[in-house]
Formats: sequence, C-alpha cells, structure tokens
Amino acid sequence: MRDGGAMTAWWRRRIADLWTVAGGWPGRIVTAGCMCIAFGYFLIVALMIYVGGTWARVVYAEWPYAHIAGGVAFALLAWVFARGYRESFAAWRKLGARILLGVVSLLLSFAMGEALLRISLLRTQKEQSLDRLRELRKQGRPLPVSSSHPLAYIIEPSDNGRDVYQLQPNLSLEFGHKTLRTNADGMRADHDYPVERLPNSVRIVGIGDSGMFGWNTEQGENYMAVLESLLKARSDGVTYEVLNLAVPGYNTQLEVEHLRAVGLKYQPDVVVLGWCVNDYQLPMFLIEQSTIKYASGSYLHKLLFDRAHFAEAVNGINFRDLRDYNPDNVAPELQHGAGVEGVREALYELREMGNEHSFSVLVFGPLKETEIALCREVGLPYFNTYDGIPSDSVPADWAVHFMHPRPEGHRVLAERLEGELLRYDWLAPYNKKSKPDKIADI
Repeated sequence: MRDGGAMTAWWRRRIADLWTVAGGWPGRIVTAGCMCIAFGYFLIVALMIYVGGTWARVVYAEWPYAHIAGGVAFALLAWVFARGYRESFAAWRKLGARILLGVVSLLLSFAMGEALLRISLLRTQKEQSLDRLRELRKQGRPLPVSSSHPLAYIIEPSDNGRDVYQLQPNLSLEFGHKTLRTNADGMRADHDYPVERLPNSVRIVGIGDSGMFGWNTEQGENYMAVLESLLKARSDGVTYEVLNLAVPGYNTQLEVEHLRAVGLKYQPDVVVLGWCVNDYQLPMFLIEQSTIKYASGSYLHKLLFDRAHFAEAVNGINFRDLRDYNPDNVAPELQHGAGVEGVREALYELREMGNEHSFSVLVFGPLKETEIALCREVGLPYFNTYDGIPSDSVPADWAVHFMHPRPEGHRVLAERLEGELLRYDWLAPYNKKSKPDKIADI
C-alpha cells in the first residue's frame, strides 16, 4: 500500500505524463479539432449576421450568443492544449484578467452601439411620423410604411382617425399579378367621378371590403364594375355611375365611416353594403406608431440577427396585421365597432345617414341568421346570396359565396344585384324612386 505522500507524487507524475502526451501529436490533434470547432461556431454567427436572421441549415442557429460562447470556449480549450499546460499560475491569472476585460469591453461597446443606433433611429422616425406621412402624401411622394402583408403597399393612413386607412389614390400597378388602378379618391376605378350630379343620372355607391374590391381579379372584373357595365348596356338614356369605395380588410364600422368621409359628397341614390363573414372583426390593419426611445429589446440585436423584424420596428408607422396585433392596444372606438353590437350600431348609423341624405340601402352578400335578424331589426333591405344564388345553380369553383369570388362569380353577383335594383325600382334618375316599405325577404 502506498502512503499518502507516495500517492500524491504518483498522481503528479501521471498528470505530468498526460501533459507530455498532450504536447505531442495527440495534443496537436486535439488542438486542431478545438480550433476547427471554434471556427465553425464563429462561422455560423457570421452567416447569421450575413443573412440577418437564423441560418436554417444548422440546428440551433437561432441562438447567436450561445454560438459565440461556444466558439470562445473551444478557442480557449485549443490554447490550453497548445501551450496553456506549460504556463504558470501567474500567466493563467493574467489570461483571465484579459478575458474579463474583453467581455466588459464588448458589453460596453454593445451598449454604446445600441444607444447610438437608437439616436439615429429616433431622427429617422421623426421623418416617418403620421403627420409626416400625410405631408408626403400631399406631395405625391412614396410613403415609408411597412408591413408583412402585401396589402400595405397599396394603402395609406387616413386623415380620418376613425377610418384608419384607405387605398392610395392614383395607383397604376400590378398587384398580385393583376392590374390595379385607383382614381384620385382612392376608388378602384379607371377614372374620376365628378362630384356634381349629371342630368338624368343614377349614382350607386358600394361600400365593402376585399370581396367588393375584387381581390385577385383584374381591373373591371369586380361585381361593382361589372354592374356599371351592365347598367350602361341598357342604353335607356340614363347615365349610370357605380362608385366602388370598398377597401380590403374593412369591417362594417369602417365601411360606414368611409362612406361618410368620402362617399357622401357624391350624393348617392343607392348605397350597397357588401357583407362579408369577417365584418364582425376589427379591421384587418391597424396603424401602430413605433416608440423607439422607450421600446424594450435590443435594436442592435435585431440589426445583426433579426433584420426582418428590425425593418418593421424602425419605421415610424407600421400597418400592423391584426393577426399579430394585441387587441388590448386597439383604440376604444375601434373596439366598439367590432362584434354583433358594433355591426348593429353601424347599420343603424347607415340607416339614419340614408334618411338624412336621401339614399336607399341594400345589404348584399352571404347572410346567415344573425345578419338577417340584424337587417330586419334595423329595417334595411337585404339580398342573401345563399338563398338568391343556390349553390347548385353555379359551379363551385366560381366561389360565389366565398369572400373572394372568381371573376365568373363576380359576374353572377353583378347580375343578381342589377335584378334587385330593378325589383325595388331604384334605377329611376334623380332619387325620385319610391323607397321600400318592407324588408326584402329572399
């Protein structure tokens, strides 16, 4: 049996032997391996910075700081096998002090970079405030507004806060591989409509969302544009004008508000409210003002490793898709317009607006029991496409009852809408038609 002193000496010799081996070819292999692993970690981080996000080809590549720590750890391990085992305790203490100094320097540099970046972004944000956007719009200049949804490229903030957003005026572009043109008032139309009424004319205004707008259809294929073509083809000496005020993503409250803000000046004879199943919801987009100065999280981190969200975060104004939005942050007046009660109030408001400005109202679309009950309660005529256009009467792929019909579906809707206007005798000029004295029951 070895005594304690002999045992200690034995272990010291074994450790010395191990370090001697490490200094030979086994040590060189281990050193090279550690250096390769460290290089791999740093390469992943560099690639994450290059692409501005996660690097999907490597597991856990969404953790940049873990990779940095791993790279540093293996680089240090490589140093240990290369020469560290020969260094004295004083050398190790000196190395530790340098590592600590380096970490503190990096943290201070990161904090300083974050502060300087925020100062720069605050200056940029002032150029992207809501007031600045309105000024740019008046000048006809591009608006620096961001969103993850393509609709953000054709809408702009509305001067009317309750209207939230509207289509940009005077557009002429390809949107979703379809032609899109808007007039000076942001309607999907190829021309402007005079505000003053023409002699012997009938003016119909449509308010709705993406269905009436004609999502994924060519210019002129939405059912309001087709309706105007059908009416003009009557050649009965009457000038028919169909103004499409639909804006994708609107709910009933915004549709009525948009009528008030834009449509009333055109003195409509008939207002067609295009119903959609999502009209109980909040509007599709809500304007969000960025607050960089007090925002949580690191913008420098987003710039390096999450540039998709960085671009969204640094804009002064974002159109926030409701799917990613916290409803608790929605303005109370907009929350009030959602749900059954919000639709009910909007319909009552539309009815009173019609009485005050002498126009008739028709609620048009795929209506279920709740919507039919609301129309009857408020006293508004309606056309339920579920009943008026049986599913077995048209091909299913026309999607007549879907929120985004095919062009063939839009034509069927236009034909049925023309029939309803004729049935109520609402195509007589100058608002001299008789108003309905009962609810449509179709």
